Amino acid sequence: MRVLFVGDVVARPGLRAVAMHLPDVRDRYDWVIVNGENAAGGKGLDKKSYRILREAGADLITLGNHAWDKKDVYDLIEREPIVRAANYPPGTPGRGWWVLERGGFRLLVIQVMGRVFMDALDDPFRTVDRLLEEVEHDAAIVEIHAEATSEKYALGFYLDGRVAAVLGTHTHVPTLDAGFLPGGTAFQADVGMTGTYRSIIGGEVKTFLDRFLTARPQPFRSAEGPALFVATELVFDGPRVQAISPYRWEEP
Repeated sequence: MRVLFVGDVVARPGLRAVAMHLPDVRDRYDWVIVNGENAAGGKGLDKKSYRILREAGADLITLGNHAWDKKDVYDLIEREPIVRAANYPPGTPGRGWWVLERGGFRLLVIQVMGRVFMDALDDPFRTVDRLLEEVEHDAAIVEIHAEATSEKYALGFYLDGRVAAVLGTHTHVPTLDAGFLPGGTAFQADVGMTGTYRSIIGGEVKTFLDRFLTARPQPFRSAEGPALFVATELVFDGPRVQAISPYRWEEP
């Protein structure tokens, strides 16, 4: 089995990169998972951005701390293959996990949100423990949407040997640590951003500079520019990952 996990898709450049490139490589993979929480203008997911991601070949869309920024998501999340953080409190719309199935092989995908420098949700560590026991699966990928690299590594080591892969999202900067933990779990602290890197984590440079230079709040504006498609490729051998590698494509 081969899985492509596409890093946080940000605004029009990110959607353009997915629409231009993913259809060309889609048949190489059994499943494509895309973090789309910033797809609609840089914050949230709406029906238009969801449709672009799905039509390009995404099997599953994951969200994050901007999950609720667009009202469309409340309709989409109840009927479409979309995963929000599993450690939201009981009663939150949608679900925090999904099972992708092919040829009898069941891949469990779980997303949890970190709590360091972010909103204090339920315990992500014990949330994953519970889901691994409750949901039938042959292999599991855990996405941790978190600010702190230390928290991402902590969850990786906590789950080492129990899940196939732990992949980080949210910080929009790809890390060069894709590899394996001692127990065999594939790990990368942050997959990175699919969007324009002529930006500050996908936002307009001037707006972000004004925020730093004036110490006053500024409206968020997504940046325009050449797009990069950034992802991580996982190659499975049965329930375990045998190869993990960053993947990058640049808009011509």
